[in-house]
Amino acid sequence: MSLAVSVNDAQKMVGGQHGAEHAGNVPHQSRVTTRSCAENVAGIFPHMARDIRERIRERLTDLKKSMRAASLDGGLGADGIRDLMRRPNDSPTMETIEKLAAGLNTTAAWLAFEAGPKTLRTGPSGGGNAPDRAFNLVRIDSAVKAGAFLQMNAFDDDLGEMITAPRDPDYPFARQVAYRVDGDSMDEAKPRPIRDGDFIICVLWEDLGLEPRAGQIVVVEQTINGGQLRERSVKALHPFPDHVEFRPMSSNDKHEPIVVPHDMNPDDGREVKILALVRYVFDSQIIR
Repeated sequence: MSLAVSVNDAQKMVGGQHGAEHAGNVPHQSRVTTRSCAENVAGIFPHMARDIRERIRERLTDLKKSMRAASLDGGLGADGIRDLMRRPNDSPTMETIEKLAAGLNTTAAWLAFEAGPKTLRTGPSGGGNAPDRAFNLVRIDSAVKAGAFLQMNAFDDDLGEMITAPRDPDYPFARQVAYRVDGDSMDEAKPRPIRDGDFIICVLWEDLGLEPRAGQIVVVEQTINGGQLRERSVKALHPFPDHVEFRPMSSNDKHEPIVVPHDMNPDDGREVKILALVRYVFDSQIIR
C-alpha cells in the first residue's frame, strides 16, 4: 500500500485494510477541534441546525434594531426582513444575504453559515468595515461513501454542479471543492456530525503544503486493481510513529479505520491518498 499525502511525498507504506462493510470496533479517541481552538486542525464546522431566521433575530436583538430599519440599512425594501420571516420555507439568495448582513452589521458568512465573525469591526472613521464578497461558486465532485469501491469512470469530477460556499479565510489561495456525503461513517464527528446528505466544502490537500496532523478531517481516496477501483470517504486523520490511521466517527460499528503501517515492503497494489481537508459542513438545505 502506498500513502500519498502531498505532491512531493513519495514515501511508500504497505499493509492495513479497510473493511467498511464488515463488523468491527470503531475507535472514538478523535481529537477534533474547531479553528478557534487549533488552527488548521479540523476546520470550520458551522452549526447549520439553526435557521438563518434565528440568526437574523439574534442580530436584531443585539443591535436593538427593528426589522424595518435593518432592511432599509441593507438596501432592501422596508418589509424585506418581515417578508422573509413570513415565508419559512423560502431560501434567500446570496445577494439578499449580503444585503441583510450589511443591515445587521455582520458578515454574510456568519449570517448564512454561522462561520466567521459575527460582528463587523469598527473602522478608523468609526463606521463598520464593509464586508468583502464572502462566497464562491464551488464545484461538486463525486459523492464520498465509505466502503464503496467503484469503477474509476464512476468518479466524474466534472458533473457541472456548483454550490455556493464561504470563501476560506485561512487558505485564500487554495482551490475549493465540494462533496456530497453518502452514508453514516462520520455521523458522530465533533463538534458537528457529518450526516448522510450533507455537503462538505474542502480545500485541496495538494495546495496546502501541510504535514498530516492528528484530528484533521480529510477526504481520503483508496485505489486498488491498478487504480481501476476506488473509494472516497471522509475520515479523521491520526498519524503515529509506526502507522497512519484514517478513522470513521460513526454510530454504526460496521465502519472500520484505514490503517497504513510505515513499512517499506513492496507495494501490494493499494494506494491511499489524501485528496482534501474538510473546512465546512452543512446540510443539504444549505440556507434555510
